[in-house]
Amino acid sequence: MTLEGNESQLQVNSTVERALILLEMVAIRGEGVSLAELVKEADLPKTTVFRLLETLKSRDYVQFDPNTEKYTIGLKSLEIGVFGLHKLPIVEVASRSMRELSELTGETSFLATYSSGETVYLNKIEGSQSISIRAELGMRRPVHCTAVGKAILSTFSKEEVDRILEEKGMAKYTDHTIVNPEEFHLELGRIRKAGYAVDNEEIEMGLTCYAVPIYNYTGRSVGTISLGGPTKRMVDNKAELTCRLKEAALQTSQRLGLVPGIRSIL
Repeated sequence: MTLEGNESQLQVNSTVERALILLEMVAIRGEGVSLAELVKEADLPKTTVFRLLETLKSRDYVQFDPNTEKYTIGLKSLEIGVFGLHKLPIVEVASRSMRELSELTGETSFLATYSSGETVYLNKIEGSQSISIRAELGMRRPVHCTAVGKAILSTFSKEEVDRILEEKGMAKYTDHTIVNPEEFHLELGRIRKAGYAVDNEEIEMGLTCYAVPIYNYTGRSVGTISLGGPTKRMVDNKAELTCRLKEAALQTSQRLGLVPGIRSIL
């Protein structure tokens, strides 16, 4: 490439970068931002900012309200963002956080989602410590006595939870299984307050699991990430495990487009 070509490419790159910076500024200021504010924040000449905004506006990446004289994000930006998010498979997105989680804790991590009143395991990453859990990919488990199931139900409305419990029942697997709907709703309240669910040997004696919901860009829960292992080891390290688990779930949710603070109830 010639010197002239290099200079031209640098100019193009600079223009694209400036346009993207302005687009990000507009997106962050959801209530709208004026030309003067963008000029000041971007530290660019007014003519440059106006020219770039006009280009973005012509392509519907930003829109301008003449009444408020402010710019807001355009439909094209929203369309591209939503299209990209729809193309993100949850297993692929969650696997990175799950690997880091298992490496940090030494425990086996699981990814599960909700389907027709049950939980379905989508992924499993072994930790360095031995474990024996009958939870293979594609396996379905009850929602009322598993940490992943309870974590998911904690994001549902009371009416939806009652419908599921009535339809699926509350089979007793161990002496620790919750089989009373009222007690179960109290348990869901504790989960919402703590930010994580616990399977306290409720489906298998000697096994304890922790789970935290993950959310997509709409704020709707799309599954859970969990850690499971022998009860003594899990209980002894509860504080660290649940803290790491919350971090992994939040990272996954953010990669799925969640804006912290957004939640939706089914």
